[in-house]
Amino acid sequence: MSQNKQALVFGASGITGWAIAKEALTYPSPTTFTRVVGLTSRPLNVEESGLPQDSRLRLHAGLDLSKDAKSTIAYLRAIPDIESTTHVYFAAYVHLGWGASDSDSQVRENVQFVTSAVTAIEAVCPKLEFFTFSTGGKWYGFEFGDKVKRVTPLKESAPRIPPPFGDHIFYYQQIDALEDLNRGKKWKFADIRPDAIVGFVPNHNAMNIAEPIALYCALWKSFESSVEIPFPGTTETYITLHSDVSQDVVARMHIFASLHPDTTGGEAFNVADADMSSSWEAVWPGITSYFGLRGVGPSPDGKLAGEPWVRSKSAKWEQWMQENKVKDKVLDSTCWGFMTIVANDYATFDRTFDLSKARSIGFDERADHVQSYHTAFDRMRDAKIIPAS
Repeated sequence: MSQNKQALVFGASGITGWAIAKEALTYPSPTTFTRVVGLTSRPLNVEESGLPQDSRLRLHAGLDLSKDAKSTIAYLRAIPDIESTTHVYFAAYVHLGWGASDSDSQVRENVQFVTSAVTAIEAVCPKLEFFTFSTGGKWYGFEFGDKVKRVTPLKESAPRIPPPFGDHIFYYQQIDALEDLNRGKKWKFADIRPDAIVGFVPNHNAMNIAEPIALYCALWKSFESSVEIPFPGTTETYITLHSDVSQDVVARMHIFASLHPDTTGGEAFNVADADMSSSWEAVWPGITSYFGLRGVGPSPDGKLAGEPWVRSKSAKWEQWMQENKVKDKVLDSTCWGFMTIVANDYATFDRTFDLSKARSIGFDERADHVQSYHTAFDRMRDAKIIPAS
C-alpha cells in the first residue's frame, strides 16, 4: 500500500460522502491522507460545507454521472493532481422514490453512475488501490416491508431478495457491474451497508432522518404549549428494533475497509452504532431532550403528529423561518416523507443488523445512538438549518 494516499469522494455533499470527507482528514490519523478531494454535483465551497478548514481538502462541483464515461473522464482530468488518487469512496446515487415506482429508471441510472465512475477512475487514476461502495438497508429489501422474507439478525451472507421485488433493488445490479469492472484488476473494493444514517448535510438529502426530526422538534417547541412531543409513528413501530448508525461511524467503516484490503477486498460489511439493536421507544426521549422536550409515544387516534402536524403549520412556516434566522426555504426543502417512512413503513419489522463480520476484522467503532442525533443537531445549528436555541 502506498505511503502517499489521496482520497477521492464521490458525493461529498451527501450524508455519507460529507462524513467521509471530514473523517479522512483525521481518521485513523491526521497523516493518513495527504489530500482529500470531494466531488459534488452542485456548487459548494468548503466554507459553506461545514467541513473543516484544512489545506488538504478540495471540493469540486459539476459532477454529473448521468453522462457517459468520456464526460466523466474529462471532468476528472480537469482536477489538479487527480492522477495521485489511491482511494476512492463512492457515495453518489439517484433517488427516484421507494418501492417499485419508476424502478426501471432508478436501476438503470444508478448502474450508469457506478459504471461511468469506475471507467473514468481507471482512465485517470493509475494508482488506484481501493474503491468503497455505499449500499444499505435496501439490500435486504427494507422498502418492501413484510412482503419479503428475511431472517434477523441480518447477515451480509443473506441471499438476495428474489424477483419480482429483487428486480427493483438497484444495489444488486450495481454490485454485479462493479464485480465485472474489477475482474482481473489490481484494485479492490468493498460494499459498506448501513441501515438509516443519522447525520448532517450542508444541503438537503432525501435519506437524512435527523433533519426532519430536528425541524419537527423545533417547530413543536415554537407552536405547542406542551413539552410532550409524540413519536411520528405507530404503537407498533415505536417498539420495533432497528440498527441505525451515525454518519461518522459509517465514514470510518469506509476508510477502515479501504486501508485493510487483504481482509476486506470483495467483501460486504454491515455497520451500525452498536452491536445491539434499539427501538424508538428507547431513544425518542433522549433525542427530543436536545430541544427541551419530552418525547412520548404515538399520539392517540385523531391527534396530529409528525409530518401531518408539521404540514398543518405550513401557513406559519415563512414567518417562523424569518424569526428564527434559519436557511431560506429549509422547511419546504426538507424530506418530510423520509421521517414518515422510517418511523412507519420501515419500522413495521425487525431491522437488526449482525455486526460480527466487521468486528472480526478489527473494526470496533461505536457510538451512543442518542448522542449521534445530538451531534447532527449541533451541526445543523451551526449551519442555520435549525434555530440557535
